[in-house]
This record gives sequence, structure tokens and C-alpha cells, in this order.
Amino acid sequence: MEIGVITNPNSRKNRNRPDRAERLQRIVGGMGEVHETASIAAIKPVLRDFLRKRARYWVADGGDGALHWMLRMGMEVLQEDEFVGQSFSLPVTLPTKGGTIDFVANNVGITGDAEGILGMLRRSVEHGAMIEETDVDSMVIDGIQIVDGVEVPFRTYGFASAAGGVGQRFYAKYYEHDDPNPRTIVKIVANTVGSAPIALTPLSKLPLGSWRTYAKEMFEPTACKVTLDGMRLPGDQFTGVHVASMSINLGNVLRFFGKADQPGLMNAIVGTPSPWQIIKNIPRMARGEEMVGRNILDRPCREMLIEATGDELLAPIIDGEFYRNVKRLEYRVGPRVRIPKVVAPKAA
Repeated sequence: MEIGVITNPNSRKNRNRPDRAERLQRIVGGMGEVHETASIAAIKPVLRDFLRKRARYWVADGGDGALHWMLRMGMEVLQEDEFVGQSFSLPVTLPTKGGTIDFVANNVGITGDAEGILGMLRRSVEHGAMIEETDVDSMVIDGIQIVDGVEVPFRTYGFASAAGGVGQRFYAKYYEHDDPNPRTIVKIVANTVGSAPIALTPLSKLPLGSWRTYAKEMFEPTACKVTLDGMRLPGDQFTGVHVASMSINLGNVLRFFGKADQPGLMNAIVGTPSPWQIIKNIPRMARGEEMVGRNILDRPCREMLIEATGDELLAPIIDGEFYRNVKRLEYRVGPRVRIPKVVAPKAA
């Protein structure tokens, strides 16, 4: 078996496509297998099977979130007794641009839609063509969640995280939409800037609907302690806590973490800037330039530790996936992940 594909029938884009797995299996043909994973718990058994069958390529039918869970579950499976000490390693992993942002695929240079990407991979494998691979840094993330009042440690892996402040608030509003897309990003930015003169001033007392609170909600700080490469940052209320192991492009609207493209380093964007300082940086975000201003750190790092300090626990977003009720997070440079650069034509 060469190609192993997992697809989530409950994802936003697959809910109305009950024949999704069958369609992808026709594309893969005899070169691989497609399995539906209707829950996170269903992923591990499939990946175990892929390892036993020595699948060279693992494909996540989806975007950043689908790849995130494949990577996390795959790393956990590799630590099981059956595979530890053997000649098993994480196979080449491939997202199919089925998400709403797809920053991993865009960073690597993957093009086309899911069907085209999978078809191009199958044809390349079938004919023995060389498939260019890119090694990218990941982050290993150790955290503590509160589950039914009990502290539960967990480990996951990822490429970009908005742990608190404006980035986390942005994603919360982004995923409130039924079909989030680049237009949603523009809308959120426009609503934030447009409502700021009202929501952040005494005008917020006027009966002006959501404009009274929108920007205030976006810039609500997160109560936490932040330690960067062993240095405790001053303050316990942060308007931005973000880190990534690769640069990201949000729908060709906003770009961040350019310093993360240096091998072996993450890029932290952390600080306590005022809402007006953040708004002044929006043109720089659009150009992918370094964030500047008082109380803003935009720098390479190897470790970042975040601990909740207030009554509100953390709700970080990692590769587009929410982690709820988190007390503590430690980000470090993780293993390098091999991703094939599959260039497929877009569907007509």
C-alpha cells in the first residue's frame, strides 16, 4: 500500500457529500485506501493499519485542522509498544487544501483542490515520478487541561497557535461564521477597525448595537503569565500571545511569523500593546512585516511557556483547532515533518 487517506464525514465541507470516501477511493484506486474517521478516537486505529501496511504517504482530506489531528494521533501511535524501536517513522504527510485557511499547504507550495492533489499524488506514485518533499519544523506542545475539575496533561503537535489576546479572539469570531473564508477575514478586520472609535471610547454607551462592543471583545486581554526562552515577561494581562514554527498566510489578507522560516526556530508575537497600536500594525500584517511598537515582541524563540492566572482558563487555537479549559502550555521546537509539494491544476 502506498497511500493512506483519512476523511472526516462530519467536517463542515463533507456533511453534504455522503459519497466522499467512495469518490476519493476511486481517485486513489489500487494504490491506496481511504477510511472515514467520524471522530478523533477513530483516527488511531486507521493510522496503526497504515503503519502496518507501510503506507508511504498519509493524506488528510482537509486543511490545517485535519493535518493537526493526523500528526498528533500519528505521533502517539509511533510511541506504542508495537512500533517503538522498530524501523517506523512518521510517513510523508499531506493536507489536501480542504480547510478554510490552509496555511500549511500554502507555505509548502501545494496547489489545486483535494481531488486534483490526490489524483496527482497517485499518478506520480504509480509512474515512479519524483515527488518533491519539504521538511518543515513543527512545535511540540505540552499542556494541562482541566477536565471535570482534574488536571489532565496532554501533548500535541502543531505549526501555529493563537494562545491568547487578539489572535485567539479573531479565530473565535472567524469560526462563528457558517462558511469562513478570506472575505470573513476582511469583514472581521473592517468591523474591528470601524467599531473601535465607538467601542473603545465613551460612545460605547450609546445604543449602537454590536458596534458598541465588537472592538472591545477583539482586544480583550488574556490573563496569563508568559515566559519566553526562560525570561518572564512583565505583566499578567496580554493583548497578544502567538507563536508559530512556520510563516502563515491567512487567505492572502494577513501574513505573520516570517522569522519562523529559519530552521530550528519558532516566531513569537507577544505583548501588551494597546488596541490602537495593534490597529496601526494592520498594514504591516497585510505585508507580512515585523510587528513594531511599544510593548510588542516579534522575535525568534525556542521555547514559550504560558500559564493562566485569572479565573478564565486558556482556550488556545492550534492549527485552527480549539483546545478548551487549558491551564498551562509549553511550546518548543518539535520534529521536522515531511510534506510533499504536490502541484495540481485547479478544477475548471
